[in-house]
Amino acid sequence: MPETTQPTANTPAPVRRAVVFGSLGLLGREATRQLLDQGATVLGIDTRPYPGALPRGLAHSAEGAADLPGALRQAAAFLGEPKGQAEKQAEGPALFLHLAGLADAGTCQRDPELAKRLNVDLVAQALAALAGLSCTFVFPSTGIVYGDGLSRPATEDDPLLPAAEYARGKIEAEGLVRAACQGRPLTGAICRLSNLYGPESGENTVVGRVLAQARSGGPLKVWDESPVRDFLYVTEAAEGLIRLGLAAYGQAAGGQNAHGQTGCLTANLSTGQGTGIGALVDLCAELFHIPRLPQERANTEQARASHLVLANSRLHNLTGWRPRVRLRQGLELCMAPGHIAHNHTPQNT
Repeated sequence: MPETTQPTANTPAPVRRAVVFGSLGLLGREATRQLLDQGATVLGIDTRPYPGALPRGLAHSAEGAADLPGALRQAAAFLGEPKGQAEKQAEGPALFLHLAGLADAGTCQRDPELAKRLNVDLVAQALAALAGLSCTFVFPSTGIVYGDGLSRPATEDDPLLPAAEYARGKIEAEGLVRAACQGRPLTGAICRLSNLYGPESGENTVVGRVLAQARSGGPLKVWDESPVRDFLYVTEAAEGLIRLGLAAYGQAAGGQNAHGQTGCLTANLSTGQGTGIGALVDLCAELFHIPRLPQERANTEQARASHLVLANSRLHNLTGWRPRVRLRQGLELCMAPGHIAHNHTPQNT
């Protein structure tokens, strides 16, 4: 279905304050950096202490695990609520980026209770803490909600297919965000991300596994080379999240609704380009001069095609955002000196 969304005419002021919940994960670190670079005052919340001296403009709380209600109260107080509409417009947007959760789809499938606690209940708690505040709740969902059976890029109007526990949790959490924004001061921005990768990608992702093999000298191998995926570099993802948050704030300030979603925008965040896993391995072998092995899975005629690419025209129409980092460049950035992955597995989306 062609997109008809036009860019919002009410361009919001730069972010004045932002909370990054899950600030030390793959996406949280980059979102925090970009917000600080834009001049925002940022409160980062994570279960880990900040490593090193705090950058100017950043406060950090490591109470996410020990005292979650207290951390969320701190977040709400930090964002605050201007007393009047004029003051609100003068101060500019406030964003709450909910980047905490369990992004490992395999773990979600094995432990549905843990998945629900981290991917659904945690969202509900955060929304409750922000009730009544004039801020925008930015939520990274996943393209997996569309399944992997479409032979074309998935659009936001395609039906949702909660085939796996991770997708089910994201769909439920999306519903919580929309409900919390119905007729409330709180506005919402839901980004359905394609396959995220970066220098700290965990080995629970295909790019993370291949990069770990490359760092150890290879050879490179994967289980199945046939799936096609849409690989999005972390700097692009953070920029898109922030831009959609600003667009949601701007439409709410202008009294506009988008796609029938009162107070909430939903858009895919992706490159819009598909790459086969085999082509990914070939590219890494070429770039890093490492041998590769054939896939581990035996070829069978009955194998089901797996294709998951997301159309990104709605996000572009809303914000002007376009991806700029191609897969080759992103992989080179991941392996550049100083970009060595930590030992922990990122738990944010």
